[in-house]
Amino acid sequence: MNLYVASFWAILLALSLLAWLWRDRSLKPAETLVQPELAVVSLCWTAAIVTLVCKPPSAVRFFDLEPALLLVDIGLLVSLTIIGVRSGKGWVLCAAALQLLSTSAHVARLTTPGMWRLGYQVMEEASSYPILLLLAVGIWNRRRALKRGAR
Repeated sequence: MNLYVASFWAILLALSLLAWLWRDRSLKPAETLVQPELAVVSLCWTAAIVTLVCKPPSAVRFFDLEPALLLVDIGLLVSLTIIGVRSGKGWVLCAAALQLLSTSAHVARLTTPGMWRLGYQVMEEASSYPILLLLAVGIWNRRRALKRGAR
């Protein structure tokens, strides 16, 4: 596992812990996932694990359209959009927009069969770290709002 991938997992784990520790404890346990931070953390974990399980070997990866990654990206795009619209949080809508860029990589690969393999890979994976950055912003804003409300 290279440093790029290992750091993604480490950052996602750290953000997951922060989102859980800084959650709104005034909500009932059944309402915990209503918080957009926790819902996005859950989506990121689901997408990352499914991608890890479904990806083909590195030797043949990104030569052709990756249908499993396309389904994961579409699912993540739809889920982020729904959460963003329902919560009204701008950072979630920005994450959905970034996910739209990743999803469009598959459309580009489908419409341009001669597309360079690395170009497809970069387009498909480009939004992962910025989405984590937006998630960190959302977690931080939640923390600030809870502190302000406690005063």
